[in-house]
Amino acid sequence: MKRLLGHGLAATLPAILTVAIGGSALAYFSSEGSGSASAAVTKLTAPTISAATPAAGGTVTLTWGAVTPPGAGSVAYYVTRDGGNPAGNCPIATAPTTVTTCKDSGLAVGEHIYTVTAKWKSWSTGGAAKTASVTIGETTKFTIVGSTATPAAGDSVNLTITAKDANDSTVTTYTGSHSLVFSGASSSPANNAPTVANSSGTAVAFGAATALTFTAGIATINTTKNGVLKIYKAGAANVSASEGSVTTPTPLALTVSPAAASKYALAAASATPAAGANDNLTITAQDTYGNTATGYSGSHSLVFSGASASPAGNAPTVTNSSGVEVAFGGATAIAFSAGVAAGGEGIGGAMKLFKSGSTAVKATEGAVTTPTAVTVTVSPEAATKLALTSSTATPVAAANFNLTTTAQDIYGNTATAYAGSKNITFSGASASPSGALPTVVNSAGTVVNFGSATALTFTAGVAAVSSSKNGVAKLNRAGATNVSATDGALTTPAPLALTVAVGTASKLALLGLTAGAGSVGSPCLFTCTITALGNSGTVKAAVGIADSVGNVASNVGATKTVNVTVTTGGTITGSPLTIPATGSAVSATEFTYTAPASGAFTHTITAASTGYSNATATASK
Repeated sequence: MKRLLGHGLAATLPAILTVAIGGSALAYFSSEGSGSASAAVTKLTAPTISAATPAAGGTVTLTWGAVTPPGAGSVAYYVTRDGGNPAGNCPIATAPTTVTTCKDSGLAVGEHIYTVTAKWKSWSTGGAAKTASVTIGETTKFTIVGSTATPAAGDSVNLTITAKDANDSTVTTYTGSHSLVFSGASSSPANNAPTVANSSGTAVAFGAATALTFTAGIATINTTKNGVLKIYKAGAANVSASEGSVTTPTPLALTVSPAAASKYALAAASATPAAGANDNLTITAQDTYGNTATGYSGSHSLVFSGASASPAGNAPTVTNSSGVEVAFGGATAIAFSAGVAAGGEGIGGAMKLFKSGSTAVKATEGAVTTPTAVTVTVSPEAATKLALTSSTATPVAAANFNLTTTAQDIYGNTATAYAGSKNITFSGASASPSGALPTVVNSAGTVVNFGSATALTFTAGVAAVSSSKNGVAKLNRAGATNVSATDGALTTPAPLALTVAVGTASKLALLGLTAGAGSVGSPCLFTCTITALGNSGTVKAAVGIADSVGNVASNVGATKTVNVTVTTGGTITGSPLTIPATGSAVSATEFTYTAPASGAFTHTITAASTGYSNATATASK
């Protein structure tokens, strides 16, 4: 070969082959060709790991020396750990890089073997192995310690949270801000969510990311920041924290006690009690977060409110712990046990409401109140009586007004079950001086006199006027009257008191008519009949001004003159009569009619005054 090289390419030149010898790569020529050249052997030096430094948290930092390439171009490297690919930012076989340091991560505690391989073009060579011993692994869990295991609801619990590896060693490299999510406690009955104060002091609800600052693997309280826990629901809680796959295998066990009582919650055995029926109350003392205040025990003086007396004056009551019914508004001794008073014998709490309809009941003792009342709807009892009301307390004689008839229970509530057609008999009002009877229009529109059954239609306990029917009334006698109604055993314990006013003055009336003999027909007011008077018999009467049904008017405003005349054959004395402008519109004097001295007769006596209808009397023999 030496001869051939010295004389040019008289012989075949060998091609380059690579053989690894002693950790290096050698190059030489094989195969033949023509020409001349100089021959040399070169190599790719193996990289040497200068440091494999483990750290807490399951990391190893590797550093190796750079390899000089045998020709143009750069040398790249890749790392293997325990025969496989590393993690962190270390290059791997499928993606070598030119770096000469990297950090492997996610390592378990124990020894790990590393190698670094150099690559240049198609050449590669691996260096000697280096062992690193990891004593503190990566963070796999949190431990949580609280400043107390038995906080009261709403109190602060200072948390200390430590990052640990699988062997319970503190991972001191777990530092800086980490977003933890807390769980294991529920919202209070009043919907107060449990919270942990983040590193800025903001209270963050469980379930949301909470930024906490760790130093050397531990997050501790800084005044009121960085781990102040507040739980508002009384009872057991198991507080955990997580960040990704890092969890809390052993949660912090807490037993939360309720805070002091600040309010009452009321519940009724029935939401729809009947009027006057017992309805047991359950009264629960609660803290501000809605937990039962179990320390609230013994006898407490509660004042109940919210319900009114019935129409008949029956006040609502609650039975105290001695069995005495106490009216709403009075101090009522109620016995509590572990924060609860359940209505029943020996502890009180049986409620009676007498007014029908919806009512909202509350209880208080000093500052302890009922923010949310218990609402019950009281139903009336069966009808036991009737009540009458009028569209006016002063109806005008002979004028229509509306009369409403209501069926009521014993407490005065409208008895809504009393419905349909009922036969009501009205009483208490009298006929007018002219004989006009009081009336009520029935449901069919027929006028029915007082004293007769009047069919009225009741809807939910009430018969009200509709389209001039079903209770349109008319009273004809002026003055005070008391109207009653009955339906079998149902009566009107409190009659309707009315004062009937005189109607418009429109007619002359014969008042106090007397005859010396014979018989006077009845009624005798606007038209009178005297029979069998006899010869020389006399008829006497005063004259007044009345309304259409004979009620005498008053204060007619001006003096009125009444002329009394008779047909031929009889005589009148005392005419004209005078009716005063004020006071009762009745003449102070009477006229006298005298019949003929002999023979049969029929005479008409007429009283007349301008603006009014005449009054007449017919006397005969």
